Amino acid sequence: MGGNGVKVPEREGALYSGTPLSDIVRPWRYPYRGIPEVSMALLGPKEQEIVRERLANLSRDVEMVLFTDSSTLIAPGKEPCLYCKETKQLLEELVGLSEKLHLVVHDLATPEGKEKAQAYKVEAAPTLILREKGSEAINLRYRGIPAGYEFASLLEDIEMLGRDGHGLPENVVQELNNLPEEVVLQVFVTPTCPYCPQAVRTAHRLAYASPKVWGEMIEANEFPALSDRYRIHGVPDTVINHGKERILGAQPLSQFLQAIQRAVGVRA
Repeated sequence: MGGNGVKVPEREGALYSGTPLSDIVRPWRYPYRGIPEVSMALLGPKEQEIVRERLANLSRDVEMVLFTDSSTLIAPGKEPCLYCKETKQLLEELVGLSEKLHLVVHDLATPEGKEKAQAYKVEAAPTLILREKGSEAINLRYRGIPAGYEFASLLEDIEMLGRDGHGLPENVVQELNNLPEEVVLQVFVTPTCPYCPQAVRTAHRLAYASPKVWGEMIEANEFPALSDRYRIHGVPDTVINHGKERILGAQPLSQFLQAIQRAVGVRA
């Protein structure tokens, strides 16, 4: 566990939190626990107004490409999509709050969806790719529902793409572009972790700044096999290039840059 990390909670309560940031997306119960599903807005009227105000000044259009999986088949190595329906609903609600947001949905249960997933290097659902509309970038992504504290990450990413930019110094961008190989940053999080958005935002800023960097949020509870593979015991935990390096906790940008250089064999 990192100094700024918290223990991964049990799956039972992974989407529950009493904090204001995480309450902006109202929690729901797991449908497979025998509780009937209730159709309701994930964003209440107050939350809708907050989000609408935050997105009012976007100057660039932002495209959200969502991969879902409507298949109910369970197979070895294939985890069921726990929150595909809710993720799609959340993004549809967001699109309704800003004319600058655009949603494209692909279903992995269809041949077309599988073909698009292969082209976009998508391995599981739900996976969300964010980019400026008209861009072909696929390196800024979420694997799992951006709920709880990660909804704040999603809003800040939209603001970054649609208005603010990555804000990184030009020399840092140049260093990233000159890396000898691509770097994959997989940030494991849980919705109730207050430190996780900082790590996710750093990874996504780096990904937006350079095509050499892939930044992916991974919701640890939704993908237990992947969490087990990398022995995730606390969050945020950022795995770099599939285990060559890792960053525990919400560390500053300088720590990310140093870890990236070590992962690709570049001397600082």
